[in-house]
Amino acid sequence: MVGKKVVHHLMMSAKDGHYVGDLVNGARIVNQWGDVGTELMVYVDGDISLFLGYKDIQFTAPVYVGDFMEYHGWIEKVGNQSYTCKFEAWKVATMLNRTDADMTGIEHTAATACEPPVLCGTATGSLFIAKKDQRGPQESSFQDRKHPGD
Repeated sequence: MVGKKVVHHLMMSAKDGHYVGDLVNGARIVNQWGDVGTELMVYVDGDISLFLGYKDIQFTAPVYVGDFMEYHGWIEKVGNQSYTCKFEAWKVATMLNRTDADMTGIEHTAATACEPPVLCGTATGSLFIAKKDQRGPQESSFQDRKHPGD
């Protein structure tokens, strides 16, 4: 891993519900990974970058309205102008499921932590910063990053 891991936290709101049962579209996870990747690029070379694409996207568990999510990302490899990043999406808290148990006396706002957190998605992404736009590490944990030929 190059530098530090970036983690974003977000609660899935009613506007994120896309399917029956308040299921959230997997594209919402991918959207958040884009923000994580952008932050990584600012730290590693001082530019917001261009996201080239993803490969190996896997959705491993459902995400629902009311879920609290963590979106993790880190740099695995630094090229001349490209960066290979790994991404994960973790559910860390969720609303109680009102269909599986007698919820008498439980408020409709009841929620619980996911212990352990639930892995909901993984991916590999490629980002690009042109040589002319690389300003060097902007955050101390990225000081040891090396481009080939540096």
